[in-house]
Amino acid sequence: MNRFEPDAARAPQAGFSDLRVFRVFQHIGDLQLTQLAAQGREHTVAQGHVVYDEGSAGNDFFVVLAGMVEGHRNTPAGRQPATRIRVGQLFGEVSFLDGRPRDVATVATEPSVLLAFSGAGVRRAAAADPELGAALNRTFWHSLAAKIRQANHFMGELLPPSNASAARPAARPGSSVDLRPGAKLDLFAESGLSAAELRLLATTLRAESFPPGANLFLEGERGDSLYIVADGEVVISRRIPGRGEILLATLPRGGVFGEMALVDDQLRSADARSGLGGCTVLVLSQRDLDEVLQRPSEAAVQFLDLVCRVLCHRLRAMIEQLAERRGQPLAP
Repeated sequence: MNRFEPDAARAPQAGFSDLRVFRVFQHIGDLQLTQLAAQGREHTVAQGHVVYDEGSAGNDFFVVLAGMVEGHRNTPAGRQPATRIRVGQLFGEVSFLDGRPRDVATVATEPSVLLAFSGAGVRRAAAADPELGAALNRTFWHSLAAKIRQANHFMGELLPPSNASAARPAARPGSSVDLRPGAKLDLFAESGLSAAELRLLATTLRAESFPPGANLFLEGERGDSLYIVADGEVVISRRIPGRGEILLATLPRGGVFGEMALVDDQLRSADARSGLGGCTVLVLSQRDLDEVLQRPSEAAVQFLDLVCRVLCHRLRAMIEQLAERRGQPLAP
């Protein structure tokens, strides 16, 4: 299979009107979208073409203009699919955001047209125009959330049912907690964030406490908040007809969940309930996010970049778990 060559002959670059048709770019202003389009080049690739290999370095990211690509992981059972990227969707943005090697090998599963964005060029353009940086981070947030939603779906097909009760008490509001700013700073300092990022989070997020086994939200509900576990654990699960409850993840301190509610109009894709010892979570509502985005562009870029890096960490962990499961026989 041929490897993607970024220096190979390129088709003409796409104009901003070509990008406007895709949902992930519709919130970006014309000037910023023109700047972004200037960093993109179209490539026609054959079925079986490898865009990049698992573990390779690179910070370019891509949009599928036609066709489809899949991300694969090597497992004891052979190469197993971990992501599926269709027309209008991004891939490669995880390494652009966190600077780490590619977590999957990405291959065109049918003849495709890809728009490749120069990572270095996009960084220069975003540094020169903070509005472009903020808009791009919203695009990445949307893309990462969609991949996490897809991974949740894939995981639900693979994991065995649990022995949990079929009853699902209604979701309930948490009790407001006066969590001192220092406690919030301690939580995020563990993630290696800068002092400015820590201050931003400490002043933006409110804290809520839930007793053991309480449902924070249920699959199928509408949501308007993202959560970060400050203390205890949160269990994420799905209900699969004929199989019962499927446990997707147990999130410890620092875990993020509910992020899809802030970037798309779809319903909650899983249940979230507090662990055996209860939990305390930090909450970011849609209203909070709107207020952040109304701040000076530099502050919005900083906040959205932080959220995207947290989501990159979660997505990488989910892909790792999914690859492990796909390398095993399907549980009865």
